Amino acid sequence: MREKDKPLREQIDDAMAVIRHQIELLRDGPTMGEPANDVSLIAELEAEYRALAETRAGLGPHDRASDTSDS
Repeated sequence: MREKDKPLREQIDDAMAVIRHQIELLRDGPTMGEPANDVSLIAELEAEYRALAETRAGLGPHDRASDTSDS
């Protein structure tokens, strides 16, 4: 299934998983930048994650992923 064909809730879940993974990578280090760069980037990613979580919480039942596959 193409990303644009997925229900909004599933797209948000996918985006949140990507952000979680990026945060884990940054926390595990080492990175090429200064540690201070990672702190601000982690803060930005955490803010984006929270915004996605709030959006997902506000979705109605019509935005939920279906249990059936139309492959």
